[in-house]
Amino acid sequence: MFKKEKISIPLFVSASILVLIFLLVLYYFVGLSLAEKIFDDRFAKDVRVEKVYLNDNYQEGDPFITKNPDLGDILAGPIIAKNDPFLGAEQAPVTLVVYSDFKCEACHKQEVTLKQILEKYKDKVRLIWKDYPDKKITSDSFQASLAGRCAHEQGKFWEYHDLLFANSDQFNKDKFIEFAKQLNLDEGKFDNCLKVLKYQKEISDNIKEANALDITGVPFTYINNQEVLGEISIDDLSRMVEVELAR
Repeated sequence: MFKKEKISIPLFVSASILVLIFLLVLYYFVGLSLAEKIFDDRFAKDVRVEKVYLNDNYQEGDPFITKNPDLGDILAGPIIAKNDPFLGAEQAPVTLVVYSDFKCEACHKQEVTLKQILEKYKDKVRLIWKDYPDKKITSDSFQASLAGRCAHEQGKFWEYHDLLFANSDQFNKDKFIEFAKQLNLDEGKFDNCLKVLKYQKEISDNIKEANALDITGVPFTYINNQEVLGEISIDDLSRMVEVELAR
């Protein structure tokens, strides 16, 4: 028979306290890691994130409740990622992020103003496109976004984007293919891209992001951290850009 060794009470209490402290610290950092996990499984692993506007008031709360935080609690502005189409200098001091829909007439008008701003401020401004179509995949709106992304794959997003806006009342697969031919895109590659819904996830991620930011309509534009819902004149937009350049 083997006798159990006696353990002193003070030593046992000290060891228990140390273990408890270790567990508390472990849970705390697990909670933080979850709070920082902005994309989780909803965003593609290969998305190269350049900038994320975080909510300064966001708090993880009880570290023992290890749940994924809601995206709306974390974000305070758009996610600037490399997979979204853009125009202008990457290092421009002013970034315009527009959430838009190819079926939206007001969005089409706003695009004209945005292009004028790019021309006026040259390398001081960058424009980033975010898809915010009807969430129903079979809708003309969502299908147009898919077609735009398939053109983006071949380096012709903005040219295709202009054709979509100019023909927003004629959306169907034949028209999408016709636009691709006009831009001398690889028709087989483009057709397959549409057929397999290749960029469905990227578009859906843009929609989730917009919903998390409580964007209720399009066009919706961020001028750095300034927000504008609806159309904005060239004069008003210029003033907002000037404010950002003066910061």
